[in-house]
Order: sequence, then C-alpha cells, then structure tokens
Amino acid sequence: MEEKLFVSKHARKTLHTFIEKEYGAQSDDLWKKTIKQYKSFVKNAPDYGGRKSPHFTQINDAMFLLAFCSIAPKEYSIEQLEPVSYEIFMSSFNTLGKLFSAKRKWTMDLLSVIFKLSLDKDNKHALNYPADFAGNCEPYDKSNGIVRYCFTRCPLADFVKANKLGRWMPLMCNCDHTELEKIHAKLIREGTCYSEDCCDYCIVSEDNPLVRQYELVRNEDGLLVSRKK
Repeated sequence: MEEKLFVSKHARKTLHTFIEKEYGAQSDDLWKKTIKQYKSFVKNAPDYGGRKSPHFTQINDAMFLLAFCSIAPKEYSIEQLEPVSYEIFMSSFNTLGKLFSAKRKWTMDLLSVIFKLSLDKDNKHALNYPADFAGNCEPYDKSNGIVRYCFTRCPLADFVKANKLGRWMPLMCNCDHTELEKIHAKLIREGTCYSEDCCDYCIVSEDNPLVRQYELVRNEDGLLVSRKK
C-alpha cells in the first residue's frame, strides 16, 4: 500500500480492507492487479487537467474503484459494492451532518454560495480543459429554499462509456443522495450525464414540500433518479 498513487489514502485503505476481507490469501495479488489496471485507466482517461482539476482526487478515487470492479474475480452487484463506494466518497459527510442541517435556513444559504463558487471554478478550469466537469447554476430560490445547478459535462461518465463500464456508474452517482441526507437535505435528480444531457441537482431540506412530489427509483442503468408521483 506504500506505492505512490494519485488516490486518496482513505480510498486506498477502504478498498484494501474490502479486498482483504473478500479474498484473504489472494488479496495481495488482486491488489497489485487493481493498481496495474488503475494506472492503465489513468493513461487513457480524458484530459481533464490532472492535478489542476478541482476534482482531481474524486476522479482518481473513482477510477481506482472502477479498476477493481473491472478485474474482480467475483461477480458483484451494485448493492454489494455500494457500502464500499459510500465509504470512499461520503465519509466526510458523517462529520458535516453533526455541524450542518438543511433544515436551518442559513445552511441552505451557505450551500447556495458554495455550489455557485465551486461551479464557477469548474467552468473556469474547463475553458482550458474542456473534458473536465462543467455546468450551469440557477439563481438561488431563497424564498422556497431550493438550490439548483447541473453538470453538463462529466469526465467520469465519458470515461465509463468509452470503456464499457456502464454497469458500475451507479457507484459514482448514487452516493450523492446519501451524502446530502447526512445534512438533512434531499437531492431531486431526474438524470445524470451518463444517459441524459446533464446531471441535475435540485437540493432542498428533507422537510421541503417539494420532496413529497417525487419518489426515488432505480432506472434501467441502476442509477437512483427522482420521478414525479
């Protein structure tokens, strides 16, 4: 585990622990194969700007998990690997949930500012690296407590489609719902960049009346999407 990779320590530890538990004596060999596959993925990834990308760690953690999924000897379902994905991508929200609550107006106000600044940064970066994340942010609906923005470009979706790894896309996307639930928010999303023109984020508090108008379902790709009742 000491080999230098562009993967967060938390992602490495989480996946290594899972592999050891699942494969025992075979885990060292499988770990080396995962690293080898990950390095191959990095070489063939879209030119999203590498370390300059605001999403550098997120993208590499995702490709590392995809590397394991693509070479794992066992046949896994999305449901079996979701706990690993959730631990890799949303562990920080366990702490945030103790500090922030979307039920408080100031939290939603703060989220609107954070997402606007983040997307502005993404779009500025995408001017030089058009393969990276880019999108649009709608004006904050303060009176109704609704934050809306969308990604119109996603390097992970492009990479997954190019490498025929679509069955694993839910591991990258579905945790967004659980992340926001940790801060007592709900994500209303009708599609992602994998199969639609954009990945939309409509974020409200869990007690917002808008929540009752939708139900969360898994579509044919295994992605969690919101459908009007």
